[in-house]
Amino acid sequence: MQIKNKILVISVAFLCFAFAVSCGGSSKKDEAPENDADNTETSDEAETTDDDEIADENGDENGNAGISLIKFTVPEEASTVADFSGHFAFPDVVRLQNGKIMAVYRNGSSHAEKSGAIIVSMSDDGVEWGEPDILLNDPSIDDRDPSITVFSDGRVGMNWFKYRYPSDYSEPWVHHLFFAVSDKSGLNFGEQIQVDGGVFDYSETAVMDDNGIWVDENGEEVTVAASSSSMIEDGGKIIIPGYFGNALNWQSMAKTPKTRIVLYESSDGGKTWIPNEVKAEIDEKTWLQEPALLKVTDKRWILQARTAVGVSPSNKGDLVQSVSEDGGRTWSPYKSLGFVAHAPELIKLENGVIISSFRWLDWGTSVSREAVSMVYSLDGGETWSDVIEILDCGKVECGYPGMVELPDNKILVVYYTPGGKGIESKIITFETE
Repeated sequence: MQIKNKILVISVAFLCFAFAVSCGGSSKKDEAPENDADNTETSDEAETTDDDEIADENGDENGNAGISLIKFTVPEEASTVADFSGHFAFPDVVRLQNGKIMAVYRNGSSHAEKSGAIIVSMSDDGVEWGEPDILLNDPSIDDRDPSITVFSDGRVGMNWFKYRYPSDYSEPWVHHLFFAVSDKSGLNFGEQIQVDGGVFDYSETAVMDDNGIWVDENGEEVTVAASSSSMIEDGGKIIIPGYFGNALNWQSMAKTPKTRIVLYESSDGGKTWIPNEVKAEIDEKTWLQEPALLKVTDKRWILQARTAVGVSPSNKGDLVQSVSEDGGRTWSPYKSLGFVAHAPELIKLENGVIISSFRWLDWGTSVSREAVSMVYSLDGGETWSDVIEILDCGKVECGYPGMVELPDNKILVVYYTPGGKGIESKIITFETE
């Protein structure tokens, strides 16, 4: 398969994981076409109160699903989205308002270097995929980890980050978060707006201070930011879940402060952004990375994040969750979900069931196996199912899945295959009671 030389957006102006050893971006929250509203049914078990607070197909006001049981069927067969050349990773997928399915992903000569470009593939059914197009490519820097969202007006928003790789460790390695918006086609992205502050080239200005922290010519700390999951809408606001921290001290990682989760908020359509750090309690030795954010209800929000414990951001750490009951203003202490996972993605089905998909790692003293996987919740994220495997990847890196609900009790999942050989999709079916 030959990729078309159609550059729809040209940028002028992360070691894998921005702050760790691998990076990702994927799946997501989208607005389903209006004519799909009748594809789910109200639960027969919903209880009516005097205030008519009933559990409908979207769940009740506390986030509980409108069903009591769900069963997923994961097929063995998969469809090829892309596999032309190089390394593929970090896909995301949405369903446009016209019904077409749009997948975006990174393609480069290897996992992390400046040739990284963002590619788009389109499908009518999630099985047969059209020829890929270059959506965004700056040959001087790595464009990576794209995530896409269909806004309530049908336009498509994308968040991703750009990573500059110096030739050695004599200057900071820098990455920054970006945002752009397209019309309803998803193919005509406009101005690329940098969400966080800072520049990319500190080769002549940055030095290491006495504490082992990179600072610029004014003594200000050099900071970096990234994202791996899609943004949400909240009223007239757009919110990107990101992770933020200091440029890494590669020579003495222990001196670098731990990364933290920041919700970047815009009230003017993405022109300007305000960072709001998530103040959720967790052990101070913990790196927080790759967050996913979901509005279960207007008041109940869920945040999940990858963690690492100790000196390095690539260390072992459980997937954790924090919950807000006041629309993202305050957050509960982080709680482990009991397993190691990277790059979670959260979606809420029309019936109110919540799904978290991720790269699962069987990690004892070392990683013995990886799998594209998911869990689900019937009670607004309060409790979760056992892990359901979608693809066994052996000991080879893979995953970073993205998901979108389709009509007729189907879910489309996209992920990158073991070793980054390509992007695949599967259609998972489900039955409910």
